[in-house]
Amino acid sequence: MGIMDMKTIGMISLIVSGAALIFVEVKKRTTFARLEHNLGERDFDACLALLDQPITKALYSEYNRLYMSLNAYLALGDNENSTRVIERMLPLRMNKKQELALAIRAFSFYVEVEDKKAAHDMLKRIEVSGSEALAKGSRETYDIFLCGSSACVDEMEGALKGARQAEELRLCQLLAIQCENREDEVRAKEHQARAEKVLEDALK
Repeated sequence: MGIMDMKTIGMISLIVSGAALIFVEVKKRTTFARLEHNLGERDFDACLALLDQPITKALYSEYNRLYMSLNAYLALGDNENSTRVIERMLPLRMNKKQELALAIRAFSFYVEVEDKKAAHDMLKRIEVSGSEALAKGSRETYDIFLCGSSACVDEMEGALKGARQAEELRLCQLLAIQCENREDEVRAKEHQARAEKVLEDALK
């Protein structure tokens, strides 16, 4: 084979490789745009169908696909499939950022469905990988929602003064639950009403 033939083959290989890379990148972007559109339109069934397509499986890592699926199932209120996806994700090889993101998402879900054991497992992961503030907030949520604690009432009521909108909403919701735990319905309703007002103002 002559030198020109070798050069020609090399050039063709480069062109083909470049075209393949461009195709993959374009396909990734268009698929992601479709996923974003479906999520924006709250068409979660379409989002799940797209995530299940062979081309999407080829383009995205299993973690990324499952994480997006989890968000869709959570939005649909599909507890069975949300649990199934979390259980599929936990054994995956993940970096620290991915582990923490999954732990936070799974923790919130397990608290909501009142799965105390699973929530505690995720809390431990958050306490290992998350910031001190995140670990403290998660521990408070666990104790208040799943253990009937009301130990943070005075501290949280003191923190309400000057709290930013998102933090004020969180504190009011936790205070309402704690007052319910104490069977103080009057203060529970006061904090819940304040939480609803904060949320209403945030949506304006």
